[in-house]
Amino acid sequence: MSKYWMAFIGALVLSTVVTAQPQTVTAIRFYGSQPDGSTVLSAEQILSVMQTQVGGVFDEERLRQDAEAIQRLYEQKGYPLARVIGFERQADGTLMVRIAEGVIRGVRVTGNKRTRSSAILRNLQLHPGEVYSLPKLQRERERLGRLPYLKDVQLTPEPADELGQVLVNIIVDELNTTQLAAAVGYTSRRGWLGYVEFSDSNLFGGGQSLQLQWQRGTFFYDEGPEEGEQRQAYLFQYTDPCLTDWGLTIGIKAYDLQSVFRPSFSQTDITLRTFEKRRGYTLLMGKQWSDRLQVAATFRNDEVDYDDAPSYLLSLGQKVQNRGRVVAPGVQVQYDSRDNRINPRGGILALGRWEAAQRSWGGDFAFDRATLDVRGYWPAPRDGTFALRAVTGFATRDLPLSESFWLGGFDLRGYEFDEFRGDRMVLFSGEMRFPVLEGIQGVVFLDAGDAWRKGESVQLNVGGGVGVRFFTPFGAIRLDLAAGKRRVFTYVTLGQGF
Repeated sequence: MSKYWMAFIGALVLSTVVTAQPQTVTAIRFYGSQPDGSTVLSAEQILSVMQTQVGGVFDEERLRQDAEAIQRLYEQKGYPLARVIGFERQADGTLMVRIAEGVIRGVRVTGNKRTRSSAILRNLQLHPGEVYSLPKLQRERERLGRLPYLKDVQLTPEPADELGQVLVNIIVDELNTTQLAAAVGYTSRRGWLGYVEFSDSNLFGGGQSLQLQWQRGTFFYDEGPEEGEQRQAYLFQYTDPCLTDWGLTIGIKAYDLQSVFRPSFSQTDITLRTFEKRRGYTLLMGKQWSDRLQVAATFRNDEVDYDDAPSYLLSLGQKVQNRGRVVAPGVQVQYDSRDNRINPRGGILALGRWEAAQRSWGGDFAFDRATLDVRGYWPAPRDGTFALRAVTGFATRDLPLSESFWLGGFDLRGYEFDEFRGDRMVLFSGEMRFPVLEGIQGVVFLDAGDAWRKGESVQLNVGGGVGVRFFTPFGAIRLDLAAGKRRVFTYVTLGQGF
């Protein structure tokens, strides 16, 4: 009688069930956390680490070792919360192995003050009901780390009320996304001079970005007015990265630039592009197809001229030839696996663009223009970063001056701004970045590139030097000292080179 009650009680408990007499295992079944009772690992994977097999006998010590082996397997596969909660022997000799795999019951955001929790959660591909997986959480952390308004992200599990379930807590550290840069002066002879930029990459707490720029200066050049010529530049740009629930991105950029707009200081001379006037707008509409891939359609409508350029830089006929409207629909594709947008230490950014200017849409030019920009980042010793960049571009028809590829300056350091021009272009850059002090980064770099016209040969122009990056609450300030073939140049601007 006592043996009967012992067997009856043992069958009700989710633990190893063995009887006084050995019994053959006729089948092994696994019951996990999926809605249908299946497991995230295949039965074959779990069986491969078990000593108990079909045809063997039930053994309490062997089943205890099997439980440990199964849990080690789950941990190796990235499921550290999985636990074997019991073995159950059926009357027909079937062994039921019950596994609590660590199901995510809910996700919550903490630490955010300005950013809406919904804006963070919409970028997740982690949902309640999934099994807690370290590799997937690392991918989610990298995805959130690419958001321009977050400085750091940590994802940690917390026990839920029910056995085998967890809550995922997303702890965020926000960036100061509002930046203001200004250098303004006034003289009785020249009036107001200077540069002002306001930007915010988290305008309404949902990742919307706004950029406003104004620049005014005086240019002195041969054949120009004796008192100098006043030039101004205005720029407005707004982007909403998730206008709808299904991930529609829209953007608009409007500008009236009476010279090429550069938020910078350098000792370079006035070039042909100094006299480029561009007024117009660019529209963008796209969709984030995955956590790393975005595809967008663009439309650009610009009016461009070089009418104020002195005759020693551009003849009257060339001015007429390069004056007009550019109407260019296009497509851009972006792949981004960087671990951080501000100062990445790993991952790849690839950006491809193609435009087809049309006369039939009211434009004065017809051409196809394509560019591909690929950047890679790898950790280096002593918390350093090795960064590489490769850019190429080409056009299938003759380009006006305003749409040509220009190199020199911030991209090809050690040369005049826009010193090289053509309808084809290649550029290679490498940087070794290393911490110097807190908030200060040193850089050693090498650039090589050329822009040339169809039929000409490529001649790579090489420049290199050293630089410093100051990471301030208002953004990164970049100072580079570069030597090319003829001169040494100093460049001061905002942000990383790439």
